[in-house]
Amino acid sequence: ANKEHFANPPKIDEVVFQTFESDDVLVQSLRSGQVDMITEMPATAVETLQGAANIKVVTGAPFAPAVSDIIFNQADPENCPTDVGCVCTGHPALRDRNARLALAHATDKQKLIDVVLLGFGSPGLTWIPNGLGHWYNDTIQDYEFDVVKANQILDGAGYADTDGDGVREMPDGSRPLNFRMHWPSDSIDAARLAELLSKMWSEVGVTVELQAVDLDTLITNCCPSFDYDIILWNWDSDPDPSLLLSVYTSGEIPNGYNETGYLNPKYDELYIQQGNELDAEKRGETVWHMQQIVFDDVVYIIPYYAQIIQAHRVDRFSGWIVDKPKVELSDVTSLVVIEPMM
Repeated sequence: ANKEHFANPPKIDEVVFQTFESDDVLVQSLRSGQVDMITEMPATAVETLQGAANIKVVTGAPFAPAVSDIIFNQADPENCPTDVGCVCTGHPALRDRNARLALAHATDKQKLIDVVLLGFGSPGLTWIPNGLGHWYNDTIQDYEFDVVKANQILDGAGYADTDGDGVREMPDGSRPLNFRMHWPSDSIDAARLAELLSKMWSEVGVTVELQAVDLDTLITNCCPSFDYDIILWNWDSDPDPSLLLSVYTSGEIPNGYNETGYLNPKYDELYIQQGNELDAEKRGETVWHMQQIVFDDVVYIIPYYAQIIQAHRVDRFSGWIVDKPKVELSDVTSLVVIEPMM
């Protein structure tokens, strides 16, 4: 510790970081007093630690927020950039906003949060996560969970179950609404998320073939091959929204960053505009407008924003920063203000 620091001289002498390969051992180390705080805590341990003496559990938006997404392949075979290896085999129904909108209405986000995250999350809205503060457009009204409405949308768009097998077909009868759903095999949450989505969407006559795929294969099939229907994945965010906003632009289709094949010239124009805008308030308005556009187009379904869960002992040090929108006990801002308990 630099005790002579000009702004925030720490009140402690040093910090020692330890890593644990087992979640159980990690949690037990906090209970036993081997460590003073933990930063990657499984949700299953919350109830146990909340009842433990001298321990406080804190939750909130991650310091480096991530966004989970349900990705729809919308790449049009007629405009498929085959010169860079694209094959564009996505199910044609997913290029129809009506089909994507129906799936959005058939997705019970609160149930996903309760089951997959054990309640530690909030419903997702846009590609810009709520942890990015003022960049996040919190005025957007989400599509309500409404199976009846989802079925009505599909009926009106001509997707009917013509053979009575419980699965709708394309309006021209060419193929059923049976989608391939993939996710990284090393994901902790995606398999459960996929199972829940499969059950929810079956209520509107849609079936999915579930398959975990190793990361290299998933990248090859996705970006920029567009050789998939639906992928469950996630992105990490920068403090500035430009990186995440760029994912929707047409210029990122050939290199695979635009993983959906979404194409909207107006959005492309606004992306350039926000990148050149020096007035912070005007830029924020443009960023909010861009989020509304892609939300209205149902480019993705954002199931939730996962909260981070951390915990610290209350009998060793005081002053941990836990009252801010974002939580990160190991950040320097917290470590320079904590002090030993007398």
